[in-house]
Amino acid sequence: MALSIEAREARRRNIIDAAHALIRETGGAGFSMLQLARHASVSPATPYNLLGSKSEVLRRVVEDEFASFAVRLSAEPVRAPLDRLLSAVDLVVIHYLAEPEFYRGLYAAMHGIEGNPLREMMSAQGQALWSGMVAAAIAAGEIDAFLPAADLTPLLLRTVAATVEGWLDEGWDDARFALEMTRGSRLLVLGLVSPERGEALRVAITAARCSNR
Repeated sequence: MALSIEAREARRRNIIDAAHALIRETGGAGFSMLQLARHASVSPATPYNLLGSKSEVLRRVVEDEFASFAVRLSAEPVRAPLDRLLSAVDLVVIHYLAEPEFYRGLYAAMHGIEGNPLREMMSAQGQALWSGMVAAAIAAGEIDAFLPAADLTPLLLRTVAATVEGWLDEGWDDARFALEMTRGSRLLVLGLVSPERGEALRVAITAARCSNR
């Protein structure tokens, strides 16, 4: 008897959750589809039947992670576009610290055999999530339109990614992670904002540095 749409989606959800757990537990994405099936307590054929390939499983895991971050972001207070953008950067730290072992495994996988597809997935999801916030800050006149959103967004994402990798590779504590994220993101936009806003960003950078002493 064929499964209902709801039952099929519930099984997909179970498999994706199992992949998430395996990334966290094994420190990477080197698991096989057979290991995934065993972890999800389903038959060896089920992951293939419901999701098609390991690449699709990983795509769904990455998609879920960005969706969960978007939910956190939507719960934030309403702010002016630039404040919302910078607040979202700060929220990355909170989001990653909530589950460090998973993100350690995900980033390790990006440097392993699954690396290229994972980087492409992360890049596509990041561009989709962040480009709208960058464009809104430019449209509001809070960031100079000298650098269009299509160019500024990848720079911001590389700054965030490099900071995350510093936290993972160098073993920064929570305070250092937050400090580096604040400093990197504010310095990135410092030359693209008004003098008044630039002074406020300098104050924020200084306060973050002092609070970490």
